Amino acid sequence: MPSFFFVPHNRSKEELEHFIRKLEQQALETAEERHPIYIKAGLKDAKLVLDVGCGNGAVTKDVCNHTNGMVIAIDDSLDMLEIAKKMLEGVRNVQLCLGDAHALPFKDNTFDIAICNLLLMWVKDPQQVVNEMARVVKKGGKVVASLEPDFGGKIHWPPYPKVDEIFAGRAIKNRGGDPYIGRKLRMLFVRAGLKTEVGLGNLRIWSCEEDKESYMRARDFYWNVLRREGLSEEEIKKWEEHHLKSIEEGIEFNFFPQFYAIGVKE
Repeated sequence: MPSFFFVPHNRSKEELEHFIRKLEQQALETAEERHPIYIKAGLKDAKLVLDVGCGNGAVTKDVCNHTNGMVIAIDDSLDMLEIAKKMLEGVRNVQLCLGDAHALPFKDNTFDIAICNLLLMWVKDPQQVVNEMARVVKKGGKVVASLEPDFGGKIHWPPYPKVDEIFAGRAIKNRGGDPYIGRKLRMLFVRAGLKTEVGLGNLRIWSCEEDKESYMRARDFYWNVLRREGLSEEEIKKWEEHHLKSIEEGIEFNFFPQFYAIGVKE
């Protein structure tokens, strides 16, 4: 069951450990979707890049590898910045910074590109965040949301309603996120005054084998989500048996749209 995006930083130590591992897995699994967006946005030739909401630094590392410029990575969590510091050890073109995406601590017209990944679905005011990203980029510069999902478009077969509704947005809502942020990207970027292009990042349907590998790598994460949503151990076991059986039969189908937006500051 690929690429679920859950929970901000208000979690127990055990939850945080599972979440960090899931972030690392997601960064690897979504790399093929993000790289064409980096090319389209002109990341390679940018001299100064702002990575907003850098989290554990896994995607930041990828951004650094795709640009010849300097990357300033900002997050509002000291814990996550400490993890990012370890993740980015040895990366020469990055600086870490503590700050709030709603009030970026930078002057107007500073960066060539401001980029975020899986951020807007979690912030208190996504419009304010996009406005701030637009403020700090230069004229002709770009604001990029490289990946924002929309769980309202999620398709899963064979169905398992009690669990499907959890993974189709309920768990996101219960943790304060917006599971439908993907469809709002055009609005957010246009209202920030940006000349906007939106697109669908994930065009390939995973095979059953890829679904199984992804699920097994993040099994503890999914079980914790289902426990938090009130399912018993027995209920989770029954769902897992159903899920794995459909994979073994080769009939499992999973898809949910992950959108990107690129906005040019005119």
